[in-house]
Amino acid sequence: MDRDLQVMMSRVARLGEMSESEAHRIVNQVYEDGIVSRGEAEALFRLNGVLAHTDPAWTARFIEAVKDYVLTREPPQGQVTEEEADWLIARVSNDDAMPSLDEIDLLLAVLRYANGAADNLGDFTIRAISNHIKFERVVRPLWVERMRQALYAPRGAGGVWVTQTEARILFETNDAVAFAKNAPAWNDLFARAIGNHLLARAHPSPQTEEEALARELWLSDQSSGVGSFFGRMGGAFGDGWFEKVTHDSGRAARARMIAADAALRAAIDVTLEENTWLMKRLGWDAQISPAERALLDFLKAEAPGFAQGLAVAA
Repeated sequence: MDRDLQVMMSRVARLGEMSESEAHRIVNQVYEDGIVSRGEAEALFRLNGVLAHTDPAWTARFIEAVKDYVLTREPPQGQVTEEEADWLIARVSNDDAMPSLDEIDLLLAVLRYANGAADNLGDFTIRAISNHIKFERVVRPLWVERMRQALYAPRGAGGVWVTQTEARILFETNDAVAFAKNAPAWNDLFARAIGNHLLARAHPSPQTEEEALARELWLSDQSSGVGSFFGRMGGAFGDGWFEKVTHDSGRAARARMIAADAALRAAIDVTLEENTWLMKRLGWDAQISPAERALLDFLKAEAPGFAQGLAVAA
């Protein structure tokens, strides 16, 4: 950016207002030249607070400029280091306020186009979306889509499947809006994400099934693909299943036996009493929310016997 533009940006950030011609000049300059330093990037964050609600062109170009800077101007290219993630988080966490929608969309864009990102950035983004949902006390479609995008994002080591931190945030979110008039897609997303986490946690060697357990496959809004993994399982729960859930070999063995037996009875409808028992054994609320019901139905359809085994092991 040229010196005159930097002076103008500084003045706008200080005064909080600008003319329409000044706004368009900055937008066009940022779009054409990009940003080459953190100082310039931080100036854009300050300007975002001024322009986000006044110029329709601003938000898209703000997101593109900062995203390109993080992924192409700072080494290693295409990666988001923990230090870069901390810097981004600090920029959208001013005065302890929740990040705005356009700031969340910026984080999602960075995560989506990165070849890899530090876990703290993904966790922060998911938490930010959760906080908006809890504040509104309902899950609107726009938040379902953004939560799905955040969960889709590439993660670090061990992030092939939904992590324990992500699952905890999802449960906390659902607890806050359990019986609200949520977007129907929320129940499906919750069921798929938690189901993915639970299966990976209970699997004796999930790293051997990385492709089948990949979060992208599970979190798709299409139903195809997930069941193929359980088809290969053939209803069997071999050695090692549930060991990491209970750390008690005897209890894990009983869980495997219960799961295998339940899988053989898969054609029999699970009663309401059985579902309630499962929920209590898993430590969830006695009153089953629609999202939790969707999870049980999902596990019943895709992994017969798994929930019963997990209830014994947990």
